Amino acid sequence: MFNKPLIKGSIPLYFIAILAVLPLSAEFAFSANKPNIMLILVDDVGYADVGVFSARLNNTTTDKLYYETPRLDRLAEQGTMFTQFYACSVCAPSRASLMTGKMNNRMGMWDAYAGTRTTFEKTGKQVPQGCHVLDHEPLKEYRYKKDDIAARGMTIPIAATALHDVKTIPKALNGYHTAFIGKWHLGSHNHKGYRPEDQGFDETLAYFDGGGSGYYWPFRAYAARTKKWDKPGPDLTPRQDYLSDDIAARVNRFLEERVADDEDKPFFLYLAHPAAHSPIQSRADNLAYFKKKKKIPGLIGHKNPEYAGLIKGLDRSIGQILDKLDELKLTDNTAVIFISDNGGHPRYTRNTPLRGGKSMLYEGGVRVPMIIRWPGKTRAGAVCDVTSDITDIYPTVMAMAGVDYSDFKADETTDGQSLTPLFSDLKNAKQGYTRNEFYQFYGKLGYSGFHNFSTWATLRKGDFKLHYDYQGKVELYNIAEDIFEKRDLTKSKPKMAHDMLVQLTDWLKANCNAAYLPKPNPEFNPKGKLPYGPYIPLEQLKASLKKKAAANSKQ
Repeated sequence: MFNKPLIKGSIPLYFIAILAVLPLSAEFAFSANKPNIMLILVDDVGYADVGVFSARLNNTTTDKLYYETPRLDRLAEQGTMFTQFYACSVCAPSRASLMTGKMNNRMGMWDAYAGTRTTFEKTGKQVPQGCHVLDHEPLKEYRYKKDDIAARGMTIPIAATALHDVKTIPKALNGYHTAFIGKWHLGSHNHKGYRPEDQGFDETLAYFDGGGSGYYWPFRAYAARTKKWDKPGPDLTPRQDYLSDDIAARVNRFLEERVADDEDKPFFLYLAHPAAHSPIQSRADNLAYFKKKKKIPGLIGHKNPEYAGLIKGLDRSIGQILDKLDELKLTDNTAVIFISDNGGHPRYTRNTPLRGGKSMLYEGGVRVPMIIRWPGKTRAGAVCDVTSDITDIYPTVMAMAGVDYSDFKADETTDGQSLTPLFSDLKNAKQGYTRNEFYQFYGKLGYSGFHNFSTWATLRKGDFKLHYDYQGKVELYNIAEDIFEKRDLTKSKPKMAHDMLVQLTDWLKANCNAAYLPKPNPEFNPKGKLPYGPYIPLEQLKASLKKKAAANSKQ
């Protein structure tokens, strides 16, 4: 689809991939020397925020971009880029899928969850049937006026907030020392039973439960005022005054301790990096640099100096950690996985030329940068265009670690599949990776201020992607030919739209808890104010598409 760009001063990625042919089989023969695994999940970093991914989208080279991510670009040169990798549209659902290999809605994780003030535990109210003790009541933003709900033709269900009775990655990694640092966002703000250490991690280095804390003077401002949410960890010497640098120093201290302990155990480190979540705050030197760079004409990309500095700080932070792996001679036996939790936030960055952003199911909201570097197993400078998603990380980690995860494979409520066959078969010619259908569901009406929409679901099947919102709108795109989702094919392919709509809605009904799916509003008034256009019930919509398909077949 796009020409492969050059990173300035480097060999073309596609040429490196040709040279770096490794004798790998679809199923690895693992040695007793299990790899360390470092899983890096960044926050709100868009596909176009990372140099090598943006360069491919824009058919250019990284030196022509305004944003700079040299260390992530180098990681891509040393590993494999996955260019059609999907996360969820917002943070907490992605983290739930990442840790479990399940579609987020199976667990009721369809949105970022509420604060402690609204939990049933705190309010002392009766827990609704089918919900868990720490599930929350809807926040004020969910409590729409009757007329507003009627305009959308549905009600908003109560959502779950934590992982319940699910085997997470650290629980399944037998023989590994497991550690967590960063933004957790999978519990109920430091309640016992829902913290990282309660979900299987041997060690919690430090964490922000919900994220959104400031980057200046970490653990002295913001987080220090909300101790019930956060765990700052032991003091650093010297103390770091910028959060991304603080995170790197804590990870590097962990790595040094692992080497010093000389335990006969590999480690699994889940680094849930707070950047680039708001507030948008860059280090002073980075801000000054990008203010000056903004004056250079012809650079490609969104030119926000504060955000560019924040991305640069994230890149520096990851670079410091990768350097420490080199220093401690851990690189050759450490697999590094880099992913973002959702698309870039449209208030602070631009995902163009991809459409949409965070909390939207267009490509800009769910297609995210993903890189895996595993020396001797992944190919240097390789690119894999096979579609995959965040539920695949759990089984991939298990396969890399060489642990038995037959229970995961046998469980019909799991969705992910190991990506390891793609490490040697980039085009999936041998069909070692068999997934071809990917479902998404976002059950929240859009944030006010930058977009509004009805509850939304998509099905990616092969090259095609169907959008359906519960207001009754359908859109169909050929992503292989129209990655920017500009040419709606619903009118020209009504039968495909109908069949995919039936498959999508039937799958959601069969696989998601009914409490989390929209229900028709009995007070809906079709003659009332309809700001998002007419509401079309699902059965009526399917009948309309079927009728159009029949008419097309007669032409």
